[in-house]
Amino acid sequence: MSEVLDKNGKPMRLVAATNTTPVADAKAKQLHVCNCGNDVIPIAEYMVEEMRRNPFSPHGLKMTQANGYDIGKEMDKWQAQPWYSKLGGPPDFNSILIAEKTRAYTIWAERVGPGRPWDHKPILRERLLKQKTFRKGWQRYGNEDYFYDIWSNIHYGYVGVACGFGQDELLGGAGLAQAASDIWTRVKEWQAPAVQHHPENGAWANRFDDIPDHISIKLGVQLYRQAKPAALTVAALLKLIAGVPIPWGTPENKAKRPHQCVQ
Repeated sequence: MSEVLDKNGKPMRLVAATNTTPVADAKAKQLHVCNCGNDVIPIAEYMVEEMRRNPFSPHGLKMTQANGYDIGKEMDKWQAQPWYSKLGGPPDFNSILIAEKTRAYTIWAERVGPGRPWDHKPILRERLLKQKTFRKGWQRYGNEDYFYDIWSNIHYGYVGVACGFGQDELLGGAGLAQAASDIWTRVKEWQAPAVQHHPENGAWANRFDDIPDHISIKLGVQLYRQAKPAALTVAALLKLIAGVPIPWGTPENKAKRPHQCVQ
């Protein structure tokens, strides 16, 4: 039996993707073959480049330095100085800590805010529209579709912890940012201010965020713990998202669904 070859001349293996027909059923049936591409793969390749590069960018290094301020170590350094260098008394270590943390938060907010360089949603939307693969925000990988919101949130979690923020800081910050956005959107439409409330997200500030976004940020943190930037691969990212059960949120607000062929 001759091999079935793909368009590149490589052998293909035929697999029953959904249902098989009993041998006794000889009735002719129309078989739908999905030709949708795995459009998630180039997105994952781009996002891995971003997650490997951004912690070591000038802004990333500044945040890592600011978040790394350690009062105990700084006190030890001060104590180790000659006696005449300590005549003026110790520095206000607590004030320095607050200033350094404020500096880290300020840089982070500037990087990840709406329309800023680490807000990948508009960047991906533009790319996908040009490639005619936007499909109302859904792209395919295997037997599932993924909503394009997930990528920047995974980056947010991954790069955030790489730059020295804790998971709780990141989740709380995202929740507060979402609350501010929701309030501003309603005020602009002359509606009473209101925020989302999702107790399943945990701590109070976390509850203001979309559930799919909350899950995606935690995935980014998990991915960093599994693979630091030098070891991060596209395969690791794809394996991570493939392991998230449908619906990646709620039935009404989801980021993952069974693939819906558009051809």
